[in-house]
Amino acid sequence: MSRGNIKLVFMPGLDGTGISFEPLSRFLSVDIAATVVRYPADRLLSFEEIVVCAYDQIKGDQDIVVAESFSGPVAISLIGSGRVKAKGLILCATFAKAPRRTMLKMLRWLPLELGLKLPFQSVLLRYILGDRRATDALFPIWQRVKAMVPARVLAHRIRLLSLLDVRHWLPELAIPCWYIQATKDKLLPASSLLDFVQAIPHLVVRKLTGPHFILQTEPEASSAIINEFTDLITGRSARSPINLAPGDPHR
Repeated sequence: MSRGNIKLVFMPGLDGTGISFEPLSRFLSVDIAATVVRYPADRLLSFEEIVVCAYDQIKGDQDIVVAESFSGPVAISLIGSGRVKAKGLILCATFAKAPRRTMLKMLRWLPLELGLKLPFQSVLLRYILGDRRATDALFPIWQRVKAMVPARVLAHRIRLLSLLDVRHWLPELAIPCWYIQATKDKLLPASSLLDFVQAIPHLVVRKLTGPHFILQTEPEASSAIINEFTDLITGRSARSPINLAPGDPHR
């Protein structure tokens, strides 16, 4: 297997910007290329349109896909259906069926757009993350996301969550597949992992102590897992720094 033909493809969370992967860049020291999938911030896309958007940005069949949170179902759909023939998949703090579906259905009727504009997000983040250190690490990223992605787009994606169910594609994931679980995740119940464990016999679960945004709050530990997985897939021993090349947000 040629290392030069393999790249890491990072698929973002709900914001779709990919900037949340920046904390990883200091610790990812692998000798392969990387890119970040981005979702447009100026359109309200259906789930299938988001899947197509991601597909248009993933080139070749030598990729290792890293999909967090909202992008987990997107990656599962692409790889499970055979549209993307990846070499390996890392799923992080994500789900195959909408978590807390009753609550999400209720949110569909609430003024989410207004709520996302209110100035109390630091308090909400501290509740979700559980401690000040994690909040201080993530809040600057959230401020940049708010400036880049309109509240109506974020609210639309939150409403999409209640409709998602890609469990039928899980048995089709025949490639190496790891799952990074955040043990203090207040957004995603631990039971979400069961769908993966039951449907993917070869699944490897790696647990990290931390909140839902584990890649951002524990970037060194998360990167170590990603590096280990990449070494396994590529058979690589030597490493050199990696550059996270931005994708085209308008594809």
